[in-house]
Amino acid sequence: AVDGFNPCAMWVLAILIGFLLGVEDLRRMWTLGLVFLGATGVMYFAVISAWLNVELWLGAIAWIRIAIGIVAVTAGGYYLWEYWSNPEGVCRVTPSSHRRRIVERFRALVDEPSLFIASVGIAALAIGVNLIELVCSAGVPAIFTQMLAMHELAIWTTYGYLLLYLLIFLLDDAVI
Repeated sequence: AVDGFNPCAMWVLAILIGFLLGVEDLRRMWTLGLVFLGATGVMYFAVISAWLNVELWLGAIAWIRIAIGIVAVTAGGYYLWEYWSNPEGVCRVTPSSHRRRIVERFRALVDEPSLFIASVGIAALAIGVNLIELVCSAGVPAIFTQMLAMHELAIWTTYGYLLLYLLIFLLDDAVI
């Protein structure tokens, strides 16, 4: 849930919802919104699955676990400092010029006459934006997957936990 509430990615969802609220065709509105959530989920699942596999492969090496711990503590300290020094909550990962281009692309895609082209475009933007915004919260899934790797669970149990993580990660987006 902590990983899912990412202000760097929430602005994209808020912009998309704003555009979708102007769509008169409810089926189109819901389709495009669900495409965004689905693409985000598929991309994130692929990323955390890749991290898990790297950690299963390298996780038994003690210095890797220590390095992940150091990165996590350092990132936690940085984000606490960021919270106190950036009360406006402005995302510093994506410059405002990039944000404007993303907003223009979402507007064009929502207005695109072809639902298929609009869906593919929104999926591509969702994946691209979420990959960039992953910088804001990369430590949380890295720690989670490291914990899974350390417990040496059955593969179906491990991926079940990844799916549970993903469902909780997407919960706030789905509610919004």
